[in-house]
Amino acid sequence: MKDLKDILDTYCLLKKSFKVRTSANYSEIITQGGDKITCNTNKKFKTGLFLFSMVNRDIKRYITDYGYITPFSELPVNVVNDHYDTDRDYVGYDINNAYWSVAHLKGYISEKTYNRGLDLDKSIRLSALSSLGKSRAYKVYENGEYSYNELQKGDSELENFYLDIRYSTYGVMREIADRLGEDFYSWKTDCINFYDSKENRKLVKTMINDYGLECKIEKKKKKSSD
Repeated sequence: MKDLKDILDTYCLLKKSFKVRTSANYSEIITQGGDKITCNTNKKFKTGLFLFSMVNRDIKRYITDYGYITPFSELPVNVVNDHYDTDRDYVGYDINNAYWSVAHLKGYISEKTYNRGLDLDKSIRLSALSSLGKSRAYKVYENGEYSYNELQKGDSELENFYLDIRYSTYGVMREIADRLGEDFYSWKTDCINFYDSKENRKLVKTMINDYGLECKIEKKKKKSSD
């Protein structure tokens, strides 16, 4: 496929009317007839754009079967226990494929979509979820000349699914933090840091597994020897 610049140059030369939007990962052109042309601006996305349509189809299926949802209560993405003594040993446990796994466990995406996504780069999975209901800004060209910007308002009902996935993940972090008490150090998205002890490791791993999730050690910090 030609790159974005080649297509835009050709359309402008032929005085076609169209609109275009760009992002860090891909660009989209919508022709006057409504056809969509997608160009990859990130090589990792080259073979993974199909996942976006799979996620959207699954979400629409969920809505048909169960209706719209109210997202989990809003929680911060990062939390730090300011009273934790950072001279103490601590370890970080990271939930594997957190958002993607939560979306699957909640039934928002199918087993097929879940497995297909695991074969792709993490950034594609996250983009497929974060694009749900998102507003889109286009540059509109008329007869080959730039005319104006167009903002297509997002769908808050669809966006709620992404918000619910995010906040539910943070909800797991909060529950673990509450159980750890003063041994809790911080959480960042899907990684929780805590005082490193055999008991705490077992507690955190068990709680994560009880949700149907899996985890791995993300980082470990030991006190420096004097």
